[in-house]
Amino acid sequence: MINGYKDLFLDRTYKGAEDKYLEGANFFEIYALYSFDRELRSLFLRYILEIENNVKTALAYEFSKKYGFDNYLTIGNFNTNVQPHEKRKTAAQKIGEVSDLITGIQREISKQLSNNNPMISHYMLEEGYVPLWVLVNILTLRTISKFYNNLKQINQNTIGIKFKLYPDEMCALLSVLSIFRNQCVHDSRIYNFKAVKKNGAANSIKTNKMHAELKIQMDSGNNPIYGKNDLFAIVIIFKLMLSKSSFNKFCFALKHEIEEVDKKLQTIEIETILQKMGFPSN
Repeated sequence: MINGYKDLFLDRTYKGAEDKYLEGANFFEIYALYSFDRELRSLFLRYILEIENNVKTALAYEFSKKYGFDNYLTIGNFNTNVQPHEKRKTAAQKIGEVSDLITGIQREISKQLSNNNPMISHYMLEEGYVPLWVLVNILTLRTISKFYNNLKQINQNTIGIKFKLYPDEMCALLSVLSIFRNQCVHDSRIYNFKAVKKNGAANSIKTNKMHAELKIQMDSGNNPIYGKNDLFAIVIIFKLMLSKSSFNKFCFALKHEIEEVDKKLQTIEIETILQKMGFPSN
């Protein structure tokens, strides 16, 4: 536990072989940061799940209205055309992505049947298929993200408009959200976590109106230095995708947790932690 949270309390000017803590730093401060991180996981997961449920409901409704309840295993109901921004992909690779999605869904249904999930078993035995509105409840947010990403653009638009988001924005938001969801579920450190892709590159949300409204500083590549793939990016996602009431409740709870950990700090300032979370100085 200590090794995961001690970094902010180390004296970085010290060049010796062993770690040296800042003068006055103690175990209780480090534990306070650990406890704060634990509360963050619980708080953020609560609202990530709210967005997840809303997206699942919208996706199941719109896809089923267009293609029926049982046609999510048909390749032709997804986008198999290589898009202009996918120049490095071939037509075969594009179809392969959709096939991979469908295979993953079939694998999950098989897993649920093996585990005797009563809802899944009922529909498979009685109807011969699982309606999408039932199926989405067992699919991970990562799979839902892939499902949306592979929809035909007209179907993406129909779902995205419910959240006032363009398809490319929605795809990026869901991808980052699913990564942070996994961190929360697996009790992994979240306050200084950043979403990355398999190749190590940043997995970022699109620069949007919130970055401009908050006047977040830009880097040399004209990208915001905060709110892209850090915890503050999730706050931006919440602002864009939660109801006003839910977002206000989240902000109130977050403010409370920040104030509580601030009371327990002696050797570092709360701004040091907020910076690691990706929060702008203002």
